[in-house]
Amino acid sequence: MPEPKEPKIRTDYNPSEAERETIKFVYNRKFDMESSPDRQDAMKDADKWEKQYEGRMGWKAKDSQKEEWQSRHTVPLSLSIVETALSELTEQNMRPLVLPRGTEDEAKARVMQRIFDYSWEVSDSDMLTYEALKDALMFGTAITQEYYLKDMKKITDTKDGKESERTVAEYDDVMGEIVKLQDFYVDEKARGFTGSFAVRDCIRRYIQNVDDIKLFFDNDTWNKLGNVKYVKAGGDTNYYEFYQPPQGINTDKECEVLWYWARSPRDRLVIVANDVLLFDGSNPYKHKQLPFVRWIDIKRTHRFYGKGECELLESIQDESDTMRRMLIDRAHLDIDKMFLVSDRLAFSDEDLMARPHGMIPVGDVNSAKPVEYGDVPRSVEVQLQHLSDDGIISTGINPRAQALPQAGTATEAAMLKEATLKRLRLKVWLMKRESLIRLARLRTSNILQFYPQPKMEKIIGDRQTQAYEAEIAKLKNQGLLVEKCSEWTFELYL
Repeated sequence: MPEPKEPKIRTDYNPSEAERETIKFVYNRKFDMESSPDRQDAMKDADKWEKQYEGRMGWKAKDSQKEEWQSRHTVPLSLSIVETALSELTEQNMRPLVLPRGTEDEAKARVMQRIFDYSWEVSDSDMLTYEALKDALMFGTAITQEYYLKDMKKITDTKDGKESERTVAEYDDVMGEIVKLQDFYVDEKARGFTGSFAVRDCIRRYIQNVDDIKLFFDNDTWNKLGNVKYVKAGGDTNYYEFYQPPQGINTDKECEVLWYWARSPRDRLVIVANDVLLFDGSNPYKHKQLPFVRWIDIKRTHRFYGKGECELLESIQDESDTMRRMLIDRAHLDIDKMFLVSDRLAFSDEDLMARPHGMIPVGDVNSAKPVEYGDVPRSVEVQLQHLSDDGIISTGINPRAQALPQAGTATEAAMLKEATLKRLRLKVWLMKRESLIRLARLRTSNILQFYPQPKMEKIIGDRQTQAYEAEIAKLKNQGLLVEKCSEWTFELYL
């Protein structure tokens, strides 16, 4: 039996046996996570939900067989439902609030709230919340990541005709970022980030230029193994041992970078780029949790991925589109009629084209006559209204409360809006318990880990610093101060 052929990458990069096992482990975990039935089901329809929201469902492959005059109109039902829900949810101004466990934490809670508000504004987390809510409403699930970012760049100063170069931090603070759902792989047995079925490990996938990878990783922090020089872009599948170049990327310049995060059985961070191990160590964050937050629209109790508004509206959207297109095609035919002609007449399509003052010369006036259509029955309009009502029943959201003027009293308008808000309050409650509490805990831990004392004092100001120190001294005198890391609870501004 012939021996397995050695991959070409081993002529350049020959890792130790332990490194090779680690690389194999990461790619095997990615395969297992990607093959999960729950993820396969969610990813299979993700593109469909995006097209449904964008109104591009009418441009399917089978529609290429349509005539030019046939309608491809799409009813903006999914878009209106998502945007209506989004407008109400963002108006709630959802933001975590730091509260003390006891009286001994009151001074610390006030200081932490001030610092947390600062980090929220600096990182533009209101926009992060908006993006997470939109992804959750469209796809059913959204993922955000909490981390610390120090983005350095070189700038050139000119003084007295001389140029000097210096390095500055363009951004140096905590950060929250929306993660593309297709680039996130999660433990196939997980149901959430908490509880007995909490996520044990996960992978975030990046597609990066090979030069950017070397610029980012070539430092003492990330290049302890010294392997970044071996990273190579390319689409030759025979070159690699475990890595398979994905489709849809520029394999001449781009690489697939996998960040593998583990919480159990031990905290771990492994970074692999195109079959090259770049980093293998412990979780750099002191909270030792997976730095990700899940946002859910409609929760499936025994599954990680939720259900979104587009999925609820799928069949309703398809039926509405079909009926509206048929009615528009019917109107086209009624305006630009077909003709019944004698088989003895030789007419071209141009002869029968409808046009003002157009004439068709024939010997017999009865030889050519248009096809007349009856009026559209009232039942068609009723069916369209039923489809619209089904959309409101399934989502609990009536876009007419915002999008269309309503004839009726102010009481009727208020009842419409209240009916929508009832369903949305459930979404707010779920996102509070599922997402914002976890986000606040991760970010607070990152603030305590990465904010130096001078920065905290600068944020809260001299007056607040003095008040905090006076409160601490008062509690010490009363014997109420507990000298240990206090816990925080998080509620919402509603």
